[in-house]
Amino acid sequence: MWRIEYDPGERLLTMRLRDHVGLVEMRALNRAHARALEATGGDGFRVFVDLRGLHPLDTPSAELLADMKRVAMALEGYGGRAVLVDSATVAMQQRNTTLEDGGDPRELITLEPSEADRWLSS
Repeated sequence: MWRIEYDPGERLLTMRLRDHVGLVEMRALNRAHARALEATGGDGFRVFVDLRGLHPLDTPSAELLADMKRVAMALEGYGGRAVLVDSATVAMQQRNTTLEDGGDPRELITLEPSEADRWLSS
């Protein structure tokens, strides 16, 4: 299960993934992600990715999520990303996809909701 929304007032793009998300669902999320990025209108924005309750992604799905991260990161208005997880395995998977791209100093991966909140409001 997934959900994505862009709040123009907060300038925050929020993605939530739960349970098992397979490649078919990831492709649908990718299309919705592209529309959400268009909704930013080139303005500055941050991304909150809530992966609490997500089972580790299979390799093709993880690669597609990494592609979505790259696309957002390449936009001029990108202000960073907070990734909230509740699983060390999912955290490691997210770190690995970021490191494969050379890293993103504007990304926080955390198991602590308060840390994600502080990062997003800074």
